[in-house]
Amino acid sequence: MAAAKSTKRTSEDAGEPATRPTKKTRPASAKTIINEAPTERLDVYVCGEGDMGELGLGTGKVAKNVKRPRLNTLLAAEAVGVVQIATGGMHCVALTHDNRIITWGVNDQGACGRDTEWDGGLKDMDAKSDASDSDEEEENGLNPREAEPTAIPLDAFPEDTRFVHVAAGDSMSFAVTEEGFVYGWGTFRVCHRSH
Repeated sequence: MAAAKSTKRTSEDAGEPATRPTKKTRPASAKTIINEAPTERLDVYVCGEGDMGELGLGTGKVAKNVKRPRLNTLLAAEAVGVVQIATGGMHCVALTHDNRIITWGVNDQGACGRDTEWDGGLKDMDAKSDASDSDEEEENGLNPREAEPTAIPLDAFPEDTRFVHVAAGDSMSFAVTEEGFVYGWGTFRVCHRSH
């Protein structure tokens, strides 16, 4: 079998110094996308005990004990656009259609991924209230920074990060990117059982 000789002219043939062929590289900005985010905007219904703000209903008096499923208006599909949600031990994590990660509930060991410190505010107990006697308007002592669904600041993640999934554990939260990277915050607790 005869080998074919290339008739391609190289720089060496022209008396020019040889140059190495350049290796094709992907531009730094190109991403390998392996996951896609859900797109359907969801209505979020909650029920149960919300003594620590786990229901995400805010600080109204009726936000603590919800006996039947109730639409969480703070997470309305048309306004917020939750596309995926996960529940941890006493906190929740949601991904929105516009790539925000929203958290609420108990922020022990940083499970919510953002600052929820609150001094409790001050209330003048001697002042007469002009407010109605509505149970919905009365504050219930919940920390509003934990009881109200709030987005983690975007600067907590690298620029142009796109999320596709969230997950939660006892005091931890995770977010998966379209490239397959996983971000996590909170803590892992070891539970010892006696035999």
